[in-house]
Amino acid sequence: MNDLVKCIGVVLWFGFLGFSRPTHAQERKIIHLDAHFLPTESGEDDHTYSKIVTVSAEGELVEKTYDLNYTLVSVKKSLFEESEPLDPLWEEETHYSSDGVPMYTEFKYRKDNAKYTKVLVDEKLVLDLICDNSLSCEGTFVAPSGEEETVDRDIFKPSLPSVKVWQEFLAKNLSYPQSARNTRTEGEIWIGLKIDEYGEQVERFIVNRASSDPSLVKEVERILDRYTGGFVPARTIYGNPTAAWMYLPIRFRLA
Repeated sequence: MNDLVKCIGVVLWFGFLGFSRPTHAQERKIIHLDAHFLPTESGEDDHTYSKIVTVSAEGELVEKTYDLNYTLVSVKKSLFEESEPLDPLWEEETHYSSDGVPMYTEFKYRKDNAKYTKVLVDEKLVLDLICDNSLSCEGTFVAPSGEEETVDRDIFKPSLPSVKVWQEFLAKNLSYPQSARNTRTEGEIWIGLKIDEYGEQVERFIVNRASSDPSLVKEVERILDRYTGGFVPARTIYGNPTAAWMYLPIRFRLA
């Protein structure tokens, strides 16, 4: 589910950004983001961060995110293939502290029908993960002490205990609102969930409420109230549980 959640970090691809093709180096876009690093729906004056997106001479998409004080928050570089415009071939993202010091760098890439994730802190590998197309993952977390732990997910992000159990829960309990059926309305409702260090949901919101059908939103809120399967909390680089946000979609498609 981590790849679905990819949470959300909003995938920005050339067509979505409006870059012309062929794309010229240093052509850029400025995108205003909310507190969850998602594009704002309420206009330029209501934002927490700004993302400047350019395309390098080598064809890399470069995204630099700043806070309202113009302090650098993160730098992300990615490369896309024409055949997979929504799924980068590789990406590299570095996050910075408030005083401009790099905290960690995350590398992701695709190879041989698998997806690889590597996280480095001070140039030391702390997470080495590989996931297949069924989202089954295996890897190693290395604590600062040097102790290694086998993991089956990106432990630095909250997650569902089981993708299969979640999908079965949706198949059994999710209903398609009749009003949406009557109008042949389809959609994808993105939800944001704050998971505390104990794996409990303590806050939630609908990411794309303003642009979504109200009946679909209402059904998603109903289904979330029924879910009792719990969550797996995120962990720090020291391996300690910590509160963090996760994002995932619930899709409505008519046969």
